[in-house]
Amino acid sequence: MARASEDLLATLHGLVGSKIKDMLNSGDPREIRDGINLALKFLKDNNITATLDAATPLADIQAALPSAAELERLMTLTPD
Repeated sequence: MARASEDLLATLHGLVGSKIKDMLNSGDPREIRDGINLALKFLKDNNITATLDAATPLADIQAALPSAAELERLMTLTPD
């Protein structure tokens, strides 16, 4: 059997990306969850990375995380 052509592989790559995008835009929370998992694997498998400077949502997440000092303080609190 002959190897797949670059055009065929590019088409398949595009179809997979489109399907994942459809899942992320779904109204079904389970499909969105599955889409996120597939998207993460798809990005990792394709060596796609992001930097905080280039990705505002990542910077927003980082800003929302507690600092090391805040985490240390929270760890010393006792429940009521």
